[in-house]
Amino acid sequence: MKSKLEKLSPEFQKILQSASSLANSSGCKIFLVGGIVRDLLLGGGVFDLDIAVEGDAIAFASRLAGRLRSSYAKHHAFGTATVYFKNHKIDFATARTEIYSHWGVLPKVRPAELCEDLKRRDFTINAMAIGLNQGDYGKVIDFYAGLSDLNKGLLRVLHQESFLEDPTRILRGVRFKERFSFKFEPCTQELLKQASSKEVLNLVSPHRLRDELICILKEPDPFKCLKSLNRLKSLYFIDKKVFLDKQAAVLFKRINSAAAWYDRTFKNHRKLDKVTIYLAAILIILSQRKIESLLSKFGFKKGERIIVTSIKKGVGLLSQIDKKKEPYRIYEYLKDYSFEAILFFYAYSRGKHLRKNIEYFFKTLACISTDTKGRDLKDMSLAPSALYGRALQSLLKAKIKKGLNGKEQELKEVEKIFKRLYKKHMPCGGNNPRV
Repeated sequence: MKSKLEKLSPEFQKILQSASSLANSSGCKIFLVGGIVRDLLLGGGVFDLDIAVEGDAIAFASRLAGRLRSSYAKHHAFGTATVYFKNHKIDFATARTEIYSHWGVLPKVRPAELCEDLKRRDFTINAMAIGLNQGDYGKVIDFYAGLSDLNKGLLRVLHQESFLEDPTRILRGVRFKERFSFKFEPCTQELLKQASSKEVLNLVSPHRLRDELICILKEPDPFKCLKSLNRLKSLYFIDKKVFLDKQAAVLFKRINSAAAWYDRTFKNHRKLDKVTIYLAAILIILSQRKIESLLSKFGFKKGERIIVTSIKKGVGLLSQIDKKKEPYRIYEYLKDYSFEAILFFYAYSRGKHLRKNIEYFFKTLACISTDTKGRDLKDMSLAPSALYGRALQSLLKAKIKKGLNGKEQELKEVEKIFKRLYKKHMPCGGNNPRV
């Protein structure tokens, strides 16, 4: 494993070597823990580091940040800290054991040795560590046969009440199963089914469930995870009416295809928030009021709530654009929707004209704007300024309709527009809308 650590990026190697040196001079033991150990053993990429400290993790992180000349944040309530080094973050946690007072609640913790810390993990494949002190640098520490399960492609919990103590492990287990094409060890499979049948996910706070759902929707193929949860009848944690049928499977497939087309064709457009599109696909069968209630309950961000609710409203109006439309009408209909909503409509509808109109919007209209601004109208001594907004809106319409090219053409057009607006809206207006 030492050889694999030596293949990490220079930044990661500097972090680990500095941490190792500090640990030895401080007389404490530190270990790489969690998913990074699993991913290194599987030969996958490494994005962030999780380090367990047998001792005071916050004090250790503070000293390491000083050595690296980087910033850090401390979280006293959890005995954790995060060091930020260049484009990376390194999470430090005091090795601890956990005591659950009730199923589904966050546990009380107390410091412990590494063996106890690893025992509280979700699955054996995530309960391995790598030593970082100079004496055992790169040594794999495996108290619970995680390496054997990893080689066999098995997901195994570490004790009988694992899914009951922390029901979010149901969601994580399904996510790992589908990501790595693993299987649940038979006893673990039975425990998972029993926990799911008791609807223990309802014991977890909505915000924690939201975070786990987002992790699922960030997977390369989120529908595989959702399908597994569907078979377990475990999507109740969102709403009892959420059930993914064949029609939902087709919709997810079409969203994936549409998103791939967008990414391939429109490299200059902004990246899509695919998580929000998938979220809308899950909730689309619910009523508008129910969707708004759920998004609020789970604490989704305002922007995410706006996109999902606009999609629900918009699908009922798609017939309006599933016709041959002149360019400005296409623009008028779609301009106030997010790219995520428009792509959802593209995937959701089979309307021939609608899909062509959306393609035209993305190719030609999505980022269109006038080169002429309000200050240009002021420089032309056009007055009153109260008409600037209407004039620029009409100019954009003219640019789309007439194919205006360049600022010179726009300025000639906006002067004509301003004269018409002046006559129409100024009750005592004359013929010369200038100062």
